Amino acid sequence: MSSDLTPEPPADAPLTAVGERVLVRPPTPADEPAYVEAVTRSSRRLADFAMPDPHNLPTVLASQSPLYRTFMVVAREPAGEHGLVGRINVANVVRGAFLSASIGYDAYDPYAGRGLFVEGLSLTLDLLFADEPAGMALHRVEANIQPANARSAGLVRSLGFVHEGFSRAFLHLPGLDGRRAWRDHDRYTMLATDWPAAPYRPHGARRVACIVTGTAGYGGTTLAAALALELEVPLYSSSTVPQTSTLFELLRSSPVGGVVECRASAPELRMGLARAGFDPSAVPVLDAAVDVPKAEVVRQALAVRTAFA
Repeated sequence: MSSDLTPEPPADAPLTAVGERVLVRPPTPADEPAYVEAVTRSSRRLADFAMPDPHNLPTVLASQSPLYRTFMVVAREPAGEHGLVGRINVANVVRGAFLSASIGYDAYDPYAGRGLFVEGLSLTLDLLFADEPAGMALHRVEANIQPANARSAGLVRSLGFVHEGFSRAFLHLPGLDGRRAWRDHDRYTMLATDWPAAPYRPHGARRVACIVTGTAGYGGTTLAAALALELEVPLYSSSTVPQTSTLFELLRSSPVGGVVECRASAPELRMGLARAGFDPSAVPVLDAAVDVPKAEVVRQALAVRTAFA
């Protein structure tokens, strides 16, 4: 290992993991020369989505606590002038009934894209979910990533993280346009009970459905359309697809479910819902209406979500 990094620690040291090509450990003051070199060399690439600072390691070291941990990913066989593969921050650690934290990370040149950092992140997840004192005994880990940062999103998906949601104006950061602004982020998560996970595993979105019987005619916003918008699911309506069987086939093929607006008998609805993969007794059935007050639309949509809780 290069002389500007600390020697390889014992494999059983707390918050430390040794892999085939990298090791993961807490930072030390001795890392500063390698850190300055690594961040400086990588600054142009990292600046697309972050604010790299080659000289902030003393601040990072002073911030270490049970609620904020940093892990250094170090190459066991360094290439080039330093052996620092990357850095992983574990922030916003909440104990109690939550046992959750968020992670952020940077991969450094010349190691980025060679598979070393993904090994380091995998080892770090081992530590985050391991019992104390060897690890952090967390239940849930969250990575928030700008939608344009496909490389970072692909990294966590390759480890089995699932897309759990979307956060508007989440962090004040740079973006591909080169300026700082409040940036939307996608939320990817991993649970201790899922780890280790299959790469690129399905997101497993919860499917919801409701039936709106009849049609409300023309003019105004129908209850079915308003519910579909509020629930963020497709609308399948007999006003555009006359065949009831086709509507339920569309519902069956939808990974998130949908709102079905049609005229059908009770036996047809039961059969169609069952074929679409839903328990007919659990699916709310509503009467068609038009220009329903927003408060009522939200109430009905919440009732639909509750039916599938």
